Amino acid sequence: MSLPVALAIVLAAAMLAGVVSLFVHHHVHVELRRRHNEIGTAVFLQLGVIFAVLLAFVFSEVWSDYNNAANAVQLECSALQGAAVLASALPKAEGLPILQTERSYIDGVVHHEWAAMSLTRDEDSAIADRLAKLIQSTAQMRPTDMADLGTRQQLLTFLEQANTERSTRLFQTSSGVPALLWCLLIGFGGVLAVFVTLAGVDHRGALISFSVTFATAVAAILVLIHLLDYPFEGALALGSQPFVAAGVKVSAMIQMVR
Repeated sequence: MSLPVALAIVLAAAMLAGVVSLFVHHHVHVELRRRHNEIGTAVFLQLGVIFAVLLAFVFSEVWSDYNNAANAVQLECSALQGAAVLASALPKAEGLPILQTERSYIDGVVHHEWAAMSLTRDEDSAIADRLAKLIQSTAQMRPTDMADLGTRQQLLTFLEQANTERSTRLFQTSSGVPALLWCLLIGFGGVLAVFVTLAGVDHRGALISFSVTFATAVAAILVLIHLLDYPFEGALALGSQPFVAAGVKVSAMIQMVR
């Protein structure tokens, strides 16, 4: 969801609340609304508590998943950079192919997989194969020097960590709030908004302002949850800058090894 769409949804909710409250003010007599205020207030408070708890739970989970995705990206890039540093310490015949394959993987993530995560919420299998082959080729190395053997083990550790963080990143790509939960949130919000428009307020401007304020607040929170729900798409999408920076560093190491 883009930012203009998000703002349009919030604005539409505010306008709808204003229109409904104006309709209620003209067609539902204030005395009728006031006679039902006592039971209406009790029901509103009970539903409001349920809605607030549900909303807080969903927002907390979505915010946590968003941060987990951001952390996974940073940790994956850090692991790749650590692997590149170790690969540059190996003999040229062994280290250079590793660095080149790693750079190919990073380029694939930046130029291909990032778009796939946004459009299809899925990985690029060709990019996944590059990392898998990199791990396999590193594991199959047979260094003759004991120091190089230790370097290979540390290199494998970094690559396995990168693969683990990649899995976390891809899981967060397709993990979102279930449709049933969205129905509950929107349903509760809509019902509560109707309760506000039916308040026993005689002044037209006050009734409209109360209704519009409540609807705008609820719509804004729900839109924010949706923007955070899928971390790699929409107005708040996580960028590929960490991979771009990692690619620059790996390229510098390739030039150094050559």
